[in-house]
Order: sequence, then C-alpha cells, then structure tokens
Amino acid sequence: MSGVFELNCPDCGKPYVGQTGRDLKTRFNEHKRSFIRNSLTSNYALHLTEHSHTLGNMQDVMRVLLFQKKGIHLDTIERFHIHRQAAINNHLSDDHTLSVNRIFDSILGDFQNELK
Repeated sequence: MSGVFELNCPDCGKPYVGQTGRDLKTRFNEHKRSFIRNSLTSNYALHLTEHSHTLGNMQDVMRVLLFQKKGIHLDTIERFHIHRQAAINNHLSDDHTLSVNRIFDSILGDFQNELK
C-alpha cells in the first residue's frame, strides 16, 4: 500500500522520511541492501554507515505516518513530514526535498501554539 513512512535510527533516533507505492517491507529491504553493500543510495543507510550506527529491524525502526495513494497528495504529505523534521534540524532525508514553505510553517506554528 502506498504511503509515507519514517525510518528512525535505532542509535540516535534521527528520522528519514520517505514514500513508497510498494510494500513497506520491500522498501525497507532496499535501505537494508544499501546499508549492507555500502552503496550510498540511501540517506538512511549513509547515516548509519557514517556514524557506525546499527540498522535495526523493520518492526522497531519503521513507522507508517500515513497511507495514501500515489500522486500529488502523497508527494505533499511526504514533503510536509520532511519539512517538519527539517524545521528542528532533525532529518536524514534528501536535502533536495527541502524548500521554503510558508504554508507548512504556518501549520507547524499553529500546532506548536496548540501545545502551549
């Protein structure tokens, strides 16, 4: 099922936010292969390798943020969750996915105000 997911480093907790239109296990295994082969095709695997952190197992490190069909809505949801983590400098996602987004900032500001 399509959706946005988060992989959390088991050693430091930093999240990688991504999306997939395939089975979550398939997507996790791609990150795992990148880590094992040191192929640098995954920012999550790159982080683990550069910091000598452990991979962890899928059940412990992967969390579905939202199920959503492939398309523009899925892309927007992924960008929002990346933006949310980048706003607190706590992300492992690709930097090219980051951009200034006043709408996301407004939503995050409203959310922070509700918590106070």
